[in-house]
Amino acid sequence: MSNYASWNVQKAVADARKHRVTSVSYTDASELKRTVVHTSNWKVCSQTPSAGSYSTATKLTFKIVGSGESCTHPPRASSGSTSSSGGSSSSGGAGTGSGGSTSTGGSSTKAQLCSIRSNAGNCYHAGQFCRKADVGATTTDAAGRKIACGFESGSNRWHY
Repeated sequence: MSNYASWNVQKAVADARKHRVTSVSYTDASELKRTVVHTSNWKVCSQTPSAGSYSTATKLTFKIVGSGESCTHPPRASSGSTSSSGGSSSSGGAGTGSGGSTSTGGSSTKAQLCSIRSNAGNCYHAGQFCRKADVGATTTDAAGRKIACGFESGSNRWHY
């Protein structure tokens, strides 16, 4: 298995797919448990299976942090506070807008819906086209069902 530590998540996912990894998932390595909106704004801290191990695994899991953050000292949650993730987007035309997502600090057993959203900020559903950067990633649709981005019906699509 290749060593993806310090790689940009978007590039790591694309490279893993080239090496026959069929499923790549990632979670925030910090205590903030932020939602990943744009994989280009994150870097890999660790992976399972580990780098250098011989593996026929087709699944790969990354622990990630924001591009400007430390893997050894990721951001910590303040008890009971609300924090927001990095990430940004811009609107078409002359104006700009800010993107990202928020999550509540502390522990929660409720799964986050739509951890990956369209450029317009909408939840994906099975059958929709998915971006090249999302190939191999998993998220949930608006109803909480797990969907994955992969090659299906001649193109990259979200599927159950």
